[in-house]
Amino acid sequence: MFKASPPLGCPRLLVVGAGYLGREIGKMAQAGGWEVWPVVRTEESADKLRVKFPKVAAADAVGEKFWKGLLGSWDGLIFALAPSRKVGGSEFEAIHREGAVRAAAWGKARGLPMVYLSSTSVYAEAGGGWVDETSAVAEDDSRAMAMVTAERATLRAGGTVVRCAGIYGPGRQIRPNAGGPERWLNVIEVEDAARAVGAVLGNGGEIFNVCEDEALPRGEAGGVWAKGSVRSRRSKRVRNQKLKETGWNPMCAAGRSKN
Repeated sequence: MFKASPPLGCPRLLVVGAGYLGREIGKMAQAGGWEVWPVVRTEESADKLRVKFPKVAAADAVGEKFWKGLLGSWDGLIFALAPSRKVGGSEFEAIHREGAVRAAAWGKARGLPMVYLSSTSVYAEAGGGWVDETSAVAEDDSRAMAMVTAERATLRAGGTVVRCAGIYGPGRQIRPNAGGPERWLNVIEVEDAARAVGAVLGNGGEIFNVCEDEALPRGEAGGVWAKGSVRSRRSKRVRNQKLKETGWNPMCAAGRSKN
């Protein structure tokens, strides 16, 4: 879904956060004719990626110094520092309220198409209802609002927001249906998610949900969360119709192979 442009020369794509999804985005962009420049946090991570991505660099992409010192000519920007539950509150807030906001300003100053990777966890719906890109966000959740802050900065800069469901794929399988209350789990296979990013890069000022057509039922009647659980307490089913109108369709469904 990544198509090389302009027609002369090799376009350059900056991928900030080359984790599980960021690496797949980079691989697909390379296949589409882009020169990919991933940015990771540590030299150890950079060393592991250098065979596939010779231009990989280790840097603190949250801080102002990185963005002020980032020179050169670019044709696209992906901000994909993952919103992991394992990241502490202050670090998580900095990634989105500072790093992503700085990325958006940097991209705007250069007129670059940008995609900010957000999460479907921003939605407020908790009773299992359907949500789309216009649905209310969880204003009482600091992590959700950190991402919403980054989303708004991206949209003001003319970039694109991708709200991604839980990602699975090689080396990251969906966990079996554990206990807890009845709820819905929205998921997307990693290659499908990367194709979606390529499909909407350049759709400035838009938000897109990236998920499979159907959510997975989880939990049990009368179930409760285990003590100390960090899982989301909100249950919803996410619509992907807007993204499908671009021509994208999921090739996978949980438990089913690619067509």
